[in-house]
Amino acid sequence: MSVFRNVVLNFKSKDDCENYIERYKPFMDTFEGTGLQSFYLCRLTPDSLLILAMLDTEANAKKLLEKAAELREVNRFEFHDQVVLDGKIEKSCNFIN
Repeated sequence: MSVFRNVVLNFKSKDDCENYIERYKPFMDTFEGTGLQSFYLCRLTPDSLLILAMLDTEANAKKLLEKAAELREVNRFEFHDQVVLDGKIEKSCNFIN
C-alpha cells in the first residue's frame, strides 16, 4: 500500500527559502529508484514551502526522509518550524493521463 508524506517548512526568511529551493531541486534528481511515486515542491508564501510526496512503502518513505534530513543537516537550513503529516493512501486518482 502506498503512503503519503506532506511537509510544511517555514523558513526564517525569504532568502533562506530561496536557498533551500536552489539546493533541493538538484537533490530531487537523485530520488529515482527510491520508491517515490509522485513529488511536488510547492511555494506557500515567500518564506514557506509545502512538499507533497507519495511513496510505494513506509520503509522507503523512512529512507527518503532520512536522506532529506542529511541534506538539511549538511546545508544547515534555518527553519522557524516544520510540520510533517503522513499516512496510508486509501485512494488516489490521476486525471491528467
